[in-house]
Amino acid sequence: MTSMADLKQVTFAPDVLERIAPDVSLQRHLALGIRPNLRNFNEFKSIEYGNSSQLQQNSDNVFASSILKSGSTTVINTISLSIVEDLKGNGNSGNQQSNQYASIYPQVEILRGRSGAPTDEEMILSQNLYESFRNCRIIPAIGLKIDNLGLAVKDERTGEEQVLYPDLHESQWQYINLSSMHNKQFSFVLHSNIKIFSRQVSTNSLFDLCFASCLKALQDLKLPRCYVDDSVTTKISIRSRKSSARGTVDADKGNLTLDSRQEMLFNLQLNVPNATVSSNFGVIKEDKKDGKTILLADLEGEAEESSVLSRISIICNDKETINKISLVSDGAINLDVLKQAIEMSKKRAEFQSSNAIE
Repeated sequence: MTSMADLKQVTFAPDVLERIAPDVSLQRHLALGIRPNLRNFNEFKSIEYGNSSQLQQNSDNVFASSILKSGSTTVINTISLSIVEDLKGNGNSGNQQSNQYASIYPQVEILRGRSGAPTDEEMILSQNLYESFRNCRIIPAIGLKIDNLGLAVKDERTGEEQVLYPDLHESQWQYINLSSMHNKQFSFVLHSNIKIFSRQVSTNSLFDLCFASCLKALQDLKLPRCYVDDSVTTKISIRSRKSSARGTVDADKGNLTLDSRQEMLFNLQLNVPNATVSSNFGVIKEDKKDGKTILLADLEGEAEESSVLSRISIICNDKETINKISLVSDGAINLDVLKQAIEMSKKRAEFQSSNAIE
């Protein structure tokens, strides 16, 4: 029979204790006034932006990109374009207010060294990003409409092809017979491909990083002009302004093409200040009698991810405008904690505004 004197105390390294008893590990750190990741309660991890210009290849349909790093986690985001016909006309049907703003269609991929179908976490992140950009009214729908649709015209004399636009080539445009495609309304659709490497943060913090990467890429996005291209039909020469001949286009064979020439690109106008940030917080009570409620900024690590059940997510900007607040509570969130989280979010946005990246 083993006596009490023969029993030895079992000790675990901090990283081992965090895995086998995350709640115990977190409470021990909170009692010492510091978190398992050695950050203060109200301290956010810094975000660094890298040069992503090498990722932008208009010929490969990548018109904007961003690279950011927070700790060991790196997020690479590329934005590509597609074109859709506006079948709703002027948007008289449905909610006209919601039709005034568009969103981005993200595809989040967390690199774990395996392939397969998207995980639940990836799909939830993608859906939350889509809804957040739409509900925060960041992208005006009118900015994605394709105006001044051009036309590729081949000169029958020289065989050279040139692209004409109604606002840039007014004198030549009057000699063009337009195709049926010029009577339709088209708009751009934004697709965001997000790849996450060395994930070391919580799902809420991943959302903040993905939101920041999308916003940074959108701020740098330059949209191309579009034109109708028909390489089969030869156009009548339009150089003679005295001639009554008109250019002809086979409407059934026309294709919409992106004009990716640098001089034809223009900026997408966003309805959002530069210093718009998404911040997440966790709320937990100390595991003791009359323990105080603690607000933790920017959750990180297994202990905080699994032990903190009350969450607050806030999107705001340096103009003191709150775009979105979402709460998940197990009873730990009260009005004072919510006010504290809002104030910290505003100060973070103000800090980002004063340290804005040119």
